[in-house]
Amino acid sequence: MRDNLARQRMETLATQEVGAVIGAMGRTFQVRVGSGDYAAKRAVSCLVEPELGDRVLVALHDGGCHVLAVLDREREAPTRLVAEGDLQVSTPGGRFTVTAAEGVSIVTPAEAAVAAGKVRVAADEGSLALGALTYVGEQLVAQVRRVKTVARSVESVADRWVQRLDRAYRFIAESEQVRTQYYEVKAKAAVNIKAEATLVSSGELTKIDGGQIHLG
Repeated sequence: MRDNLARQRMETLATQEVGAVIGAMGRTFQVRVGSGDYAAKRAVSCLVEPELGDRVLVALHDGGCHVLAVLDREREAPTRLVAEGDLQVSTPGGRFTVTAAEGVSIVTPAEAAVAAGKVRVAADEGSLALGALTYVGEQLVAQVRRVKTVARSVESVADRWVQRLDRAYRFIAESEQVRTQYYEVKAKAAVNIKAEATLVSSGELTKIDGGQIHLG
């Protein structure tokens, strides 16, 4: 029993040295320390990906060699946090903030999902490019100064549609069709219809009523 415990303690002993990264092949780094050159793996707790020339802290043990931390980097190379497999960042009971002076980018060939009780986006300028967009919600409120829409086809389906405008202009190049059960137009001042040909037809009744009626 004591021999097993002593053997386990011997296997867990490790020495630490400071060295430099002189090469990399896949997930293995060639590290040069005072006692020699070693093929080292990056420790799970070392999220910073070592680069060539980095000054690193390594652990030498019976199982091999591991890079524990990146201490210094001479050249101005970006710092990359790399994790094998899935990476989860959790802050129970706190807030998570990402701050960058030059910008923040999220890049993935798969799905990017955001689930929150409330989402706020504030920017001076925005651009959105999507192959297809699906919106499902109970209410949409938009307050903008100007809206311009360019589309080859637009289709709207609603039970009730109300518009309140000061002025409205529609320029239709070819034709317009309105199909409804009841159609009413009210104007306080005047209604002006101009066309090369005007046809009015009804199945039962056509009535023209006015203080003055001019034909021809």
